[in-house]
Amino acid sequence: MKRLMMFFALTLGLVSVAMAGTGDTQASVDYDGMIATFAGFAGCVVVLTEGIKVLFPKMEGLLTQVVSWAVGLVAAMLLWWLDTGFVAGVEWYVALLYGLGASLVANGIADTGLVQWLIGLIAKRVKN
Repeated sequence: MKRLMMFFALTLGLVSVAMAGTGDTQASVDYDGMIATFAGFAGCVVVLTEGIKVLFPKMEGLLTQVVSWAVGLVAAMLLWWLDTGFVAGVEWYVALLYGLGASLVANGIADTGLVQWLIGLIAKRVKN
């Protein structure tokens, strides 16, 4: 039975590789696409946090979450300062909330739709 399961697993792997290889591949990463949307930015926070974890291998648990929050806040404020991406043209506190929200999404605590809805409510309330 183990051999049969191994055969099916290998077959599935080969079929997946063959099907994935038929499309057009892009050699470089589209960084403009990463910061154009909130979901892409949350993915960027994950990538940056994992890169920091590689530099500091003993970082685990709560420290990883704190680093993720810091990365999200700093990256969102940097994008706001550069007036680019999805935070272009918003107030500084909204960009700060997006950074915190991206960190929560990167940690798996919240969903992108929930975070955008909450920030939309806060931004509308402050405008009025």
